[in-house]
Amino acid sequence: MPRMERLEHFLRILWNALGVIFFGIMQAGFLQALPWPFDYLNIVFLAGVFITFAIGYSQGLWFAFFCGLAMDFFSYLPFGTMTLLQVLSVIAINFMFINFFTNRSLYSLIFLGFLGNIIYIIGLLTFNFIFFVLNLNNNLDKFLLWPNLAGLMWQILFSVIVLGISFFVFSFFGKKIKKIFY
Repeated sequence: MPRMERLEHFLRILWNALGVIFFGIMQAGFLQALPWPFDYLNIVFLAGVFITFAIGYSQGLWFAFFCGLAMDFFSYLPFGTMTLLQVLSVIAINFMFINFFTNRSLYSLIFLGFLGNIIYIIGLLTFNFIFFVLNLNNNLDKFLLWPNLAGLMWQILFSVIVLGISFFVFSFFGKKIKKIFY
């Protein structure tokens, strides 16, 4: 590899690592401290959806994997659960995008975000129940309380709003993004 290509490759890896660190710190340090229901905003998931949709599947998958690992350090679930949920969500979103939503429109992004959130929440509930049955986690009674279930519904609403805003911001400011979306 020539010297300049190695530098560009290193800078790309550094940029991606800083993005993962930024989203992980924002999610675990800032958003979790917000009052209910705003603490249910999941920007790590939203960034994974947007990266998968706008940039590509492999970048979204790597982002979801590393952000999931970062989020596992702050999760009450057994280690690896958040990583698995993030990765499975990106795989499902990519499958739906390839097979059902072939254009990169606002409607596709919002619907993929909505469906991805449903998959993420069902996976979260399922893993929480499995861990409860296996006696690995005793938070099932707290998790199934109305404020938590209502918060998950708020997460879906916030996701749709943030993805819609992100679509317009990136299509307005980026010429490269405009070419992708239009």
